[in-house]
Amino acid sequence: MLLGIAAAMSALAPMRSAAGQLHPYRSETARFSIDFPGDADPSIRELTGSKFTTTDNDINYAVISDGVEFSVEIHDVPRFAMLMLTSHYILEHSVSGKLEDINAREVDSAVTSFQGEPAREVVFEASDRAFTGRMLLVLADRRLYLVGVQHPPSLDPQDVGARFFESFSFWPE
Repeated sequence: MLLGIAAAMSALAPMRSAAGQLHPYRSETARFSIDFPGDADPSIRELTGSKFTTTDNDINYAVISDGVEFSVEIHDVPRFAMLMLTSHYILEHSVSGKLEDINAREVDSAVTSFQGEPAREVVFEASDRAFTGRMLLVLADRRLYLVGVQHPPSLDPQDVGARFFESFSFWPE
């Protein structure tokens, strides 16, 4: 819903210079595709020290363009957690863990679905107000996808951010 409103508003807004053009990126191993800004592929790094205590295989795909970070994280949820915990609990725990990791607070959120899978949309800001952003968390089978845009409050990558989120898709194993 939040992203839908942002997408509708971006259709009426002029193109922002932040992050410019998008180009397609596809990861067969992570099973997702998305359009990242710029012309370079994202940097890929393994995440450590995360508060996502129910996940493993944590990998971040990120591009920083014009002061805006565009990223997709994947987190594989262990089988035992999927058997013992609800998707609602996993998503809630993941949101609070991610916000704790980046020292941010939730400003707005919505429970939703994405490609038929349970999801959460979250708008957040840093505790010290140094940055703000949006994230979409989707729990598909045992994989948690976290699609995010983070930027200084003075920047508004609304158009590019909306197109970034709209371009995201994933597929099963």
